[in-house]
Amino acid sequence: MWFKNILLISALFINAIVTSPAVRHVLHERRSLDSKWKRQSKLPGHVILPMRIGLAQQNLHRANEFLDKVSHPASADYGKHWTAEEVAKAFSASDEAVDAVKAWLSQNNIPTARLTHHHNSWLEVNVTTSEAEQLLRTEYFVHENEEAGEHKVACNEYWIPENLHGHIDFITPTVHFDTAIRKRRTKRNESELDLKKRAQPFPSPGVTPCPSCPPGQNPTDPKSYIGSDTCNKGVTPACVRALYGVPNPSTVPPFTGARAPLACLEFSPAAYSATDLELFFGVFTNISSGTVPRTVSIGGGLISASDPARHSIDDWDSGDTWEPNGDFQIAMAIVPNPEDVLVYSLGPNIGWENFLDALDSTYSNCTKAKDSYCGNVRGRDIADVISISWTAGEASNASPAWFERQCNEYMKLGLMGITVLAASGDSGVGHVCTDPSTGVGYADERNDTGLFTANFPASCPYVTAVGATAIPETPNFTPGMLEVAPWRAILSGGGFSNIFPAASYQASTMAAWHSASMPYYPLLEGKPRYNGTGIARGYPDISANGYQYSIYSQNTPQPFSGTSGSAPMVAGIIALINAERLAEKDADGQPVKGTVGFINPVLYAYPEILNDVVSGSNPGCGTPGFKCQKGWDPVTGLGTPNYAKMSAKFNSLP
Repeated sequence: MWFKNILLISALFINAIVTSPAVRHVLHERRSLDSKWKRQSKLPGHVILPMRIGLAQQNLHRANEFLDKVSHPASADYGKHWTAEEVAKAFSASDEAVDAVKAWLSQNNIPTARLTHHHNSWLEVNVTTSEAEQLLRTEYFVHENEEAGEHKVACNEYWIPENLHGHIDFITPTVHFDTAIRKRRTKRNESELDLKKRAQPFPSPGVTPCPSCPPGQNPTDPKSYIGSDTCNKGVTPACVRALYGVPNPSTVPPFTGARAPLACLEFSPAAYSATDLELFFGVFTNISSGTVPRTVSIGGGLISASDPARHSIDDWDSGDTWEPNGDFQIAMAIVPNPEDVLVYSLGPNIGWENFLDALDSTYSNCTKAKDSYCGNVRGRDIADVISISWTAGEASNASPAWFERQCNEYMKLGLMGITVLAASGDSGVGHVCTDPSTGVGYADERNDTGLFTANFPASCPYVTAVGATAIPETPNFTPGMLEVAPWRAILSGGGFSNIFPAASYQASTMAAWHSASMPYYPLLEGKPRYNGTGIARGYPDISANGYQYSIYSQNTPQPFSGTSGSAPMVAGIIALINAERLAEKDADGQPVKGTVGFINPVLYAYPEILNDVVSGSNPGCGTPGFKCQKGWDPVTGLGTPNYAKMSAKFNSLP
């Protein structure tokens, strides 16, 4: 149980106990001091706080069992996914938990009549600061983040009755600040000369047309050309198909599922540009003019970059269209039915919790009355494959319970047959390295030393974490050639969680890596650089090209690098395989098979369906990081897609 985030200490690790005449209280959560947030004034006692109590859910100890039953290839129930109603029923809080927490509130002069919401696994009640402080044995202060210009209400720790420890996950507002989300650093620190060289229009000036050239060899046909002068400089959809044997979408049966084939998650102000998509599709694909992803707006998310409600732009990655443009150009170029692809567009001040609220109103404490997004994603607005290019470091302003609660939501999506792919990060073992003396995370932009920090949701064992690879610098590009880990511009994120243990599908792989391949680094101020126990969740699981994609942004060709490209690429491949499975019909025209859902158990049971990557590393936090090797490694996972083998294996399953 020592996987917990080093920033917070769970009550499981605290021996100190406060005793009152009536009831024993135990420390539930404590926050280490964060240099970004400065404590200011004491919060007045009359201020109203919307207290939300996250109740422990039933049957979470059986999560691996349930998910293995529908996703492990050896299971007789493979593919027999659950309905949303079955999931909600299995994991709702017990009556015992609800009654115990209500009794606690009543004993502290907060009657149940004051509860503003009671839904499945959450209770909400408006309390004064004085009531909250008495209830939780704590003090509330206003904290300021000078860098962000924000103020938040929080306490340093809080205590609950000992008998409630197993009934409560966490309470807000308490020790948590909003968890930061990010994609990557600006422009990858590449030279202007290199960027300009790779941003030339296609085809290059002076290229002689070759109408008699064999398929893929006509340098004036960007939709099929896979010459070294293109794929070695800017990866196009044709290069991807050649690398992984991905079929042209026109040769795959149309997607016929009840849900959408694929969705990408974006946070405002990030939004795709319809003009850039039009340019890219016109040059590199046969996708019809005017095709754009269908927007599912959550909490006021933007429809596109031309949305009149567009929010302020931060100067990040050449504007806030560059990242979404890459996500959708890469994914939509290889999926069937690109017109059915979705964008989950989250509005301003909307976070991870709200995205999950929209998919599952039982996740958090949202209500239709006050949260328009609460459970509003239904039917064709739910995608069978979800690609997430955003990350939050485990060494952040959230507690282990917060991460665990979110991770369990991804487990529930897997039970329902939904594949979630998450980018592993672009900075090796630590975009955020942890100061061993303070427990505070800091950006690894000065190559400082520090403890490795895992990226979430990639570190969650119930998602498929996607690392990055690159085409090696060789004179000739050949279809199916083996890739390497990226060595410049980006570094494939990977490592081990400090919160989550390895799930059953990965346990033997982690133990084997630990015994044979674990690198040794000296302790830093008495603490290990990473979780090298051999039983922690390791990531990534799979990888795909993440270096030098050719995209269009701001009406011009642009290079695009990062696991933000790798994740939607793999998502597109899974969507193709789903289309093939759903195309198999019985005599009544009904699908014989469902979607693949959670794919990790199949990948680890049959690693030979991937192309092993054995060259490269992912340095960071002042260390060489980890190395690629034969088999799984914390740089590129099990390897890159081999479409023919993946398709054959997944289509052979029931």
